[in-house]
Amino acid sequence: MTGQGHSASGSSGWSTVFRHVRYENLVAGVSGGVLSNLALHPLDLVKIRFAVSDGLELRPKYNGILHCLTTIWKLDGLRGLYQGVTPNVWGAGLSWGLYFFFYNAIKSYKTEGRAERLEATEYLVSAAEAGICSWAVWNITRCPSVYGI
Repeated sequence: MTGQGHSASGSSGWSTVFRHVRYENLVAGVSGGVLSNLALHPLDLVKIRFAVSDGLELRPKYNGILHCLTTIWKLDGLRGLYQGVTPNVWGAGLSWGLYFFFYNAIKSYKTEGRAERLEATEYLVSAAEAGICSWAVWNITRCPSVYGI
């Protein structure tokens, strides 16, 4: 077999694998993860502030969610409400992007050549498989030493 024939068969193998992939799903997942995180990050910050200040005299006391939000706003402004947003945005965007990427690729693979739609259990299994795939990619790339890589 020649080198040219080998690369051609190799590329057709990859095209078979990637024919189920639609990058629009990856972009949609990343966009959704980033936007939802940006919208809800101040509430996540409030949750963390309540958890950290629980029972400690050195930390500020908050009377409720609105009091916490207004106190942070008065002390630090918009920047204060979005402290620590960067790692959360990266994490949420990447994990949701990978999830939607894998979920739609798995569904597309399972429906190939079928006239009927997937059963409800097949959708659930596809979602679980996508969750496992995105979890594996996300965790193994973030902490390779933990997994012996």
